[in-house]
Amino acid sequence: MIRIEEYIDELTDILADAFGERLVYIGLQGSYLRNEATENSDIDIMAVIDDISVEDLDTYRQALVSIGNFDKSCGFICGRADLSHWNPLELCHLLNTTKDYYGELKNLVPAYTMEDERNYVKFSLNNLYHEICHHYIHADREHNISRLPVTCKSVFYIVQHLHYLRTGNFVPTKRELLECVQDEDKAVLELSISLRNDDGYDFDRAFSLLFRWCQSALARI
Repeated sequence: MIRIEEYIDELTDILADAFGERLVYIGLQGSYLRNEATENSDIDIMAVIDDISVEDLDTYRQALVSIGNFDKSCGFICGRADLSHWNPLELCHLLNTTKDYYGELKNLVPAYTMEDERNYVKFSLNNLYHEICHHYIHADREHNISRLPVTCKSVFYIVQHLHYLRTGNFVPTKRELLECVQDEDKAVLELSISLRNDDGYDFDRAFSLLFRWCQSALARI
């Protein structure tokens, strides 16, 4: 496992040397933030650079290469001005799933409304519904069986936001969220978690549960 605090400290030092005052923000996202990381987990870093250029992307890539575990590096980089014009549908998720390490993200993004948040959930559900139906019809069964666990990764985030819309409480981890949700939301979240380590799962049951949940969630939202 990667010592994430040391990794971020080293990366921040390298980027501060490379970009100086143009380094605006460093944050952590994903499974390392949620304390759910495994040996195969990506390192999801968010970086914001003022007046970013293509050459800066090359510099950032070299920084990630230099500190090792480049095959695990992932995340999001953008310019300060670009972030200030970001789609408001994504901002609630971004702010609630990113931990500040250098700078404050809330000072870099535009305002958003709860209607933006509701539309984010609708858009996410639309994409999931479309994807599973498309693959079910146009891909062979073996592909569907191997693909569904990957597709189901988005279920956690959608259930997370459905719960937030209903309660105003943003629950950060899968374990905590399982304790908060009920009925079909709990069932589909349990399914998405179980599929990560179950190569012999019942595809027909799993697909039917996911399909019906998408329909129900769209109606609720």
